[in-house]
Amino acid sequence: MATISFLIDNIVLICFGGRMYLQGYFGNYHWGLQLFFWVVIPTLLVIFSAAFCQWVAPSAAGSGIPEMKTILRGVVLKEYLTWKTLLAKMVSLAAALGSGLPLGKEGPVMHMASIVATMLTKTLRYIKGTIENDARSTDLLAAACTMGVAVSYAAPIGGELPPPPSCLQSM
Repeated sequence: MATISFLIDNIVLICFGGRMYLQGYFGNYHWGLQLFFWVVIPTLLVIFSAAFCQWVAPSAAGSGIPEMKTILRGVVLKEYLTWKTLLAKMVSLAAALGSGLPLGKEGPVMHMASIVATMLTKTLRYIKGTIENDARSTDLLAAACTMGVAVSYAAPIGGELPPPPSCLQSM
């Protein structure tokens, strides 16, 4: 999951760098061209993000937090934890963040972590030939949600460490 988050961050940096380069390059000729690219490129990235999400997997729209809470309570949502949804969420999130929109990536990365965890359990179940355990699947999804949020803040180990002793002494 950290690799996927790192990949998304690099794509966002490439989009932002390309946008800044085009604005600077065409800004040398005329300020109107700079303004045009300042408005058009983010608009095109947002339109691409929404269209790709709607075309590949409409279930990838939104942050994913309410749906994951629903799944953790036991409701089955079809087509929500599939590889198509993962692909749509990755590409759409990268394009939307690359456009410069002030969006958080905690919810989408949490959703993507849950998809990866579900796909890994299905693969292991296929390899080992074990049956599905609903309680274990729910625990795994909860752990994946936690890990997705920790990866968003680039602190996957920090969430597991105990507080420093100085904090415990003041209590």
